[in-house]
Amino acid sequence: MDEHVHCCTGDVRAASGAREALVAVRDVSKRYGRKTAVAGVTLAVRAGEICGFVGANGSGKTTTLRMLAGILKPESGCGHILGFDLLRDAAKIRERVGYVSQRLSLYAELSVLENLRFRAAVYGLKNPGAAAKAAIGEFDLAQWAHRPAGSLSGGWARRLQLAAALVHAPRLVLLDEPTAGLDVAARLEVWRRIERLAAAGAAVILCTHDLPEAERCSHAALFADGRILAMGTPEDIAAGSGAAAFLLSGTDVSPFTAELTAVTGVVASYRQGERLRVVAEPPAEPELCRFAVSLGARLERAPARLEDAVLAWSMRIAGGRT
Repeated sequence: MDEHVHCCTGDVRAASGAREALVAVRDVSKRYGRKTAVAGVTLAVRAGEICGFVGANGSGKTTTLRMLAGILKPESGCGHILGFDLLRDAAKIRERVGYVSQRLSLYAELSVLENLRFRAAVYGLKNPGAAAKAAIGEFDLAQWAHRPAGSLSGGWARRLQLAAALVHAPRLVLLDEPTAGLDVAARLEVWRRIERLAAAGAAVILCTHDLPEAERCSHAALFADGRILAMGTPEDIAAGSGAAAFLLSGTDVSPFTAELTAVTGVVASYRQGERLRVVAEPPAEPELCRFAVSLGARLERAPARLEDAVLAWSMRIAGGRT
């Protein structure tokens, strides 16, 4: 494969000394019958990076993740994962990546230790028992070691699932909604693990609906209708979306959300503390200024965020303007 592809981080063919691209795929597509789930996805992710896939349900995020994991075979396209051919070496890819699905993939009746030992054996580790005990220590699972996996709470079950996916120390980690359904403390723990993996040189790709969470990624890819609409750092995607963000404050503005949304060019408005955040196309600014004056309120520009970009893109898709 020609590795000169546009990707989450720019060109794979970078200056000498750049980190290795552990994922480099081009024009990857997948169909289910007549439905196109993924259409021409091209991206690359390097060692040490955290790349977030964001987008609505059915946008192609999970299908793309499963193709990168060697679980689904693309209909077309080409690429390499960890140096292995995406189309020909799926079994080798599956053996070497760490993949966590959105649904908990554990044997409920087996203990925590037995689940980890089984996974270590599946990955072909020479001493599965020792690897399982090491994972229990690393993930602070000792108190649950002999409990059935099915008895764990959501946070501990997710921790066990991560431990099972990482027991073979993969260089590429693929996570589908890793913090879904977790409380704040458990989410922070998962993110500490993710950031530690990247700091140690692994590449991490994760699907998430949580846009503030996606802003913690070093890079992001915005999916819609099976395509990547934009990619880069969260800041770059926000800046390149063409959307403008405003804060309306100085009076009780909360009752005026509906009126704001009716202003031509306004994409969305929602509370941000005591203020209203307004996402709009730039030409809407004069009308928004007049609206603020009529209320005796203050309107000020705010730095665009990834969430603003997603809202803007969603409006364009709904209007058929992509």
